[in-house]
Amino acid sequence: MLQEISIGEMIESQSPYIEYIKMIEFLPISSLRSLDEADKQAQRFASSKNWGMGAFIAIFDPSLDDVLLVKTGEYAKDSSGGTPWNLPGGAMEPGEIPSHAALRELEEETGLSNPTNLCIVAWFARPYFKSRHQETPGELILLFAGIDKTGGRGIRPAPPEIVACGFHHFDLEEWLRIPARGKGEHPLAPLPRHWIYWTLIAQRGLKFPETSVLTHEYPNSASMEIIPDALKSRL
Repeated sequence: MLQEISIGEMIESQSPYIEYIKMIEFLPISSLRSLDEADKQAQRFASSKNWGMGAFIAIFDPSLDDVLLVKTGEYAKDSSGGTPWNLPGGAMEPGEIPSHAALRELEEETGLSNPTNLCIVAWFARPYFKSRHQETPGELILLFAGIDKTGGRGIRPAPPEIVACGFHHFDLEEWLRIPARGKGEHPLAPLPRHWIYWTLIAQRGLKFPETSVLTHEYPNSASMEIIPDALKSRL
């Protein structure tokens, strides 16, 4: 018989690094909801540090139960041979507006466009991250959320970068049991942990519009496996 454990206990047990890495919030934007303000502040912040920028978007169905995921191609194969599932998005083009970048990536990778209820739900800083396009390390990632009311009309992948895409039921307990890397029997394997946490952040942002924008700093790549403290406190 399987031992019953809580969602909180499952989250706490996801990474061996949790005792050693201290997460911090970094920007006083908790009341920021305007996309225009978020775009401008993000660009100013990244420019002041000479950082690159990325934009991702979590699109849910009207029930907020199913979320759109994309499966990356061979270029993104992990060290264990798996090609991960993730949220649509990617690096921003020079001078691009963050919210516009998120919508561009959504349409390029899945064919979907014009989601409703578009909002900013989180900022993530990765000071350690070094893009091949940047001379200096550092990246600011903006996470947006929205709702598709078309029933997924026109959805399609964009190979070779995106080999599959579709709406999947978001079950936190089930997703936390999916292998984070390599291959597995679950159709969403592998599913890196941060995508699970980011999906939860986005779902909560849409369910509770009054929820403050989450800000979080990842000090290194291993910390991406750990639930942000600011999210943990909201569970």
